[in-house]
Amino acid sequence: MYWEQLTTKTFKEQFLGTIDTAILPTGSVEAHGQHLPLGTDNYAPWHFCQALEARYPDRLLILPPIPYGHTWELANYAGTLSVPTDVFTRYVAEVGKAVLGWGIRHIVLMNGHGGNTPGLNAAMEDIAEHGGQAVLINWWLDYSRDILTVTEGQGHAGEDETSVMLAVKGSLVKMEDASFNPFTPKYKVRAVGLHEKTLRHATTGDGRNGTREKGEKILELCTDRMSELLEDLWSDNLFDRKD
Repeated sequence: MYWEQLTTKTFKEQFLGTIDTAILPTGSVEAHGQHLPLGTDNYAPWHFCQALEARYPDRLLILPPIPYGHTWELANYAGTLSVPTDVFTRYVAEVGKAVLGWGIRHIVLMNGHGGNTPGLNAAMEDIAEHGGQAVLINWWLDYSRDILTVTEGQGHAGEDETSVMLAVKGSLVKMEDASFNPFTPKYKVRAVGLHEKTLRHATTGDGRNGTREKGEKILELCTDRMSELLEDLWSDNLFDRKD
């Protein structure tokens, strides 16, 4: 069920005290190559939220998304909107703590943007300090092994992300503008102007190889893995044990 679609009466009588898990999607508005929509990092996590809600309509509450994130490296590309990490962190944490106040124990952060990760890690600690259990999903990282059974490579607006967008929002994708970035940094480095190579055309990898069919396979594989995560969460089976 979607949190904002409920009336306060329905929430109180049907969901308060009966559902202990909420998913909070987070993303960004930023350049994704020249061919993907600025909202790519919002569309992907929202799709996964919808897919999981369809599988577990009586066990999940889907929260409205937080669509703005920290995206310093892409700030020079047209249309990008970036907020400072500390602002993003505080906002996520405060939303999370408000959710805890209504009896939710588990908060799953469904993230679509890598630049959000430091802030989300800090927000998770704050949520935990207030009695919650926070779980972070970065779909392109956590399920990279599965994704690479479908694509030859990954990247920002690369083959995997382009494929997913073709499957989720194909009408917004301009494949004629897809490109390849041949530069791969040797080190984790930040400096003004380096984005011309590290994120040439707002891309890493090769978006030209994306297809809708690949995207549909990626979505199915990732949704299956997320379902496994939820089942483990509910059964308190989050850790592997080696005797």
